Amino acid sequence: MSSSNILKILTFLFLFDCSNTDSEEENNDLNVSPESVTVIINNSTESPISIELLDSVAHPSDNWIVNYKSVDTIYLELNQPARAIVHSKIDYRQTKFISRGDTLSIDLNASEMKVKSTDMLDAQRIVEEKSEVLSESDSLFNLLTSVDSSFAITGFDYGLSLVKRFGVSLNKRLLESHPKMYDKLVQNLFYQLEATPTSLAEINNPEAKAIQSLKYEINREEAHSRLIFLASQFDKPEIYDKIFDSNLYQTDLFKKSPFARGYLSFLINQFVLEGEEDRSRNKSYVDYKKAYDKMSEYLEGELLEFARKISLEQMVSYEESNLNLKKYLSKFLKDHADSVFVESFENRFLLSYDKEISATSDLMLTSHSGLRLTFSDLVEDVSDSSQLFYLDFWASWCAPCRKAMPFSEEKRKLYESKGVKFIYLSMDRDKQKWKTASLSHQLETYEHSYLLINPEEQQLIKDLKIEFIPRYVLLNQKGEVVERNAPGPEGDLLNEMLAAYLNR
Repeated sequence: MSSSNILKILTFLFLFDCSNTDSEEENNDLNVSPESVTVIINNSTESPISIELLDSVAHPSDNWIVNYKSVDTIYLELNQPARAIVHSKIDYRQTKFISRGDTLSIDLNASEMKVKSTDMLDAQRIVEEKSEVLSESDSLFNLLTSVDSSFAITGFDYGLSLVKRFGVSLNKRLLESHPKMYDKLVQNLFYQLEATPTSLAEINNPEAKAIQSLKYEINREEAHSRLIFLASQFDKPEIYDKIFDSNLYQTDLFKKSPFARGYLSFLINQFVLEGEEDRSRNKSYVDYKKAYDKMSEYLEGELLEFARKISLEQMVSYEESNLNLKKYLSKFLKDHADSVFVESFENRFLLSYDKEISATSDLMLTSHSGLRLTFSDLVEDVSDSSQLFYLDFWASWCAPCRKAMPFSEEKRKLYESKGVKFIYLSMDRDKQKWKTASLSHQLETYEHSYLLINPEEQQLIKDLKIEFIPRYVLLNQKGEVVERNAPGPEGDLLNEMLAAYLNR
């Protein structure tokens, strides 16, 4: 994919530098492109406002803009119209369409979030406008399924977005009395999945063409999701076969789709691995090494390479050893000669520190700025006047860890001036997920937030028997462990313990 097709987000200086002077902001205003999108933020809460962008071409999935400022104006430079999904932890996400020259305004207070877009190209209407076949599909799907609000689950995605998920079930009584409705729905959905936007070539306006292309991709993804749901509910594996035999995996359009990763993940799990999952362990395990090896039976060329990249990332998620990861990275380099991807993968998943790890027996850390240091460097600094060190072992995937973070921030503000240093040590293996999770807790600007590079090999982790997280440990001024299982930041127990040690 060429760089010209990737959605360019030129906002990081605005998002991460809170020290801009007025003169700097005026200068930035002078340099604003008339073709950019202006985003105006008014936020009276502690929740960050996050914007997830989706256009009609493939781009990285971690494409979120996170803003903590109460009042801010940022500028997005887009190659083409995009769908902006605005998230907060106060109100449910909202979707608006934006194009160059548009203004997106976001107002968030303690009870609600209001989002408006000027939408000068009328993209919202164009994308939502349905053909007769698609309208019929919607009607049939809504008739055959029902949403049970009594089973609604409210939670957070990525720690940044308030979401509510509902239980969906089939209206079996209606199906029994009208069996042809199912056949008609499946027929319409496959039409929606395989429809090709032949009219795109006749559109001369590039932005109008991009809107139609985005609409096409959204419709295909909707059909894909609904077909998978029907196949699972009716136990109809032939639907899976038909999806794979459709043009979804056989056209150049697939490589550009913003939903390509989801389509390939479905193929890997349903066809290559045939749904195999080992549940005999503490954590379910899917053998993506096997998926990597079998992939060539199903795909070739760029799609094969893309699917193998997904398999490598999933190996990390299922805690394959570094030895296995390096083995399959070597295979990938031999199979596809993509050294740029291998280097990026090794950096993201902490596989590029062999020399540093072999040079020390200490626990190695890396900061958000890229600074590498050892744990001893941190707690044995003679210039540090801290009386106590409170260690917080956490990870992006650990819900209890993240639920405790707001309480930790309160305790940190209360006790840092009294001589307690709070140190956050992430057990993540994925540097990108650590950074994204840190954003949601404002740890990316906190000096003592670190990612552990070598926790598996390190003796301190073994001595403390850190098998589950969250885990909290208290050290004295000399860096010696005084509480192996310190209280978490919620409640008063930590207050009592810190006060006892500080008053000795």
